[in-house]
Amino acid sequence: MKRPSERVAKINDRMNILVLCDRYPYPLENGQNLRIFHYVSQLQSEHTFDLICYGEAPAPTPILGLFRRIETFAKPPKRKGRGWRRLVEAFSIDKMFPQSPEVRDYLSTVVPGRDYDLIWVSGWGMIVNIPKSFDIPLLADVIDDGVLEYWNDLPSVRSPVQAVRTLKLMGMNYFFERKYFRDADHCLFVSEVDAAMFQRICPRTSVSVIHNGVDPEFFKPAGVGQSPASLVFEGKIGFKPNADGIRYFCATIFPLVLKAEPGARLTIVGKDPTPEVQALASSSVEVTGYVDDVRPYVDRAAVFVCPLRKGAGIKNKVLQAWSMAKPVVATTNSVGGLLVKEEENIMIRDNPQAFADAVVTLFRDEQLRRRMGATARKTILDSYSWRSKANRLHELFVLIVRDRVRIRGNGRA
Repeated sequence: MKRPSERVAKINDRMNILVLCDRYPYPLENGQNLRIFHYVSQLQSEHTFDLICYGEAPAPTPILGLFRRIETFAKPPKRKGRGWRRLVEAFSIDKMFPQSPEVRDYLSTVVPGRDYDLIWVSGWGMIVNIPKSFDIPLLADVIDDGVLEYWNDLPSVRSPVQAVRTLKLMGMNYFFERKYFRDADHCLFVSEVDAAMFQRICPRTSVSVIHNGVDPEFFKPAGVGQSPASLVFEGKIGFKPNADGIRYFCATIFPLVLKAEPGARLTIVGKDPTPEVQALASSSVEVTGYVDDVRPYVDRAAVFVCPLRKGAGIKNKVLQAWSMAKPVVATTNSVGGLLVKEEENIMIRDNPQAFADAVVTLFRDEQLRRRMGATARKTILDSYSWRSKANRLHELFVLIVRDRVRIRGNGRA
């Protein structure tokens, strides 16, 4: 291990950073993978990154060129006991994300000799393996707050049993955050709403917010002609908040749109559609399932909708739609942490009739669609490039290491 004086010398130089992730961060199908891929891509010329993660590396993959070394481990299974043990385990936070003896042994025996300046742990599943005795600054990229996610689920539960289950999971997430994230040197979130909830749970833990970014050269208008009265929703449909949101839209909002615009068409784009979502397919609703490229579907649509009622964090789908100059109609729960400007880059509507009215207004007003789309694209160019987000992350790396050096220097390590 470096002595404090040696760490001081390295603060403004190239750092050796160990990334721990509970999944192999590719393909780029979720916000966690996007963060790791783009941040390391942007910062690899400034720092050296190693990766330890669960899963197997698909080949070939762009990830291989970003890290000096990659170590993968099998994800530990969730083993369930029997009888009363199973009931006890159902309330155990240590069973939420099982420890991996192989990863713990590797971290205990191999990592100390590698002279890392910082550990950056992404997500929830890997932090349980970090030994308490580690004397390396720790950045916990929590991403989304688990308590907030289940808090947002409560208004849409359908039965007392669901309510009890949701409250139970909310409590387990509360105690997990207190046990595993509270003692990190710093915790990072994708939205202010998530960070504020975490600060209520762990008020003494240092917290920062860095929104996700988007690649504006990849997600840009292609000039494909728009289909009239067309809507699109895009995302991993197997993700529960997405499935719930689009089912809610089709049940309560889209019928109101069709009443005003009988020719309206909705395209639901994304992998792993549930049977309930597949059943939404009709003469006016297309369910594509997995597609190689979502951009043509977004580009053809007149309006992008994001009717989520559940979940937490920031919505990459909205960033991508903005980057493609799409007017967006969304619920409040879809835009947490985003730089929204009502009726400039987005329309936020929670009432079904108001949501439908906003969609119909955009269908009938081409100038408004163009103006909102242009403002949305400008929002991305001004505030959501991955380079600007990576610069903030670099500053956070330096801050965390410097603070650890200062604490050591004051004799409080």
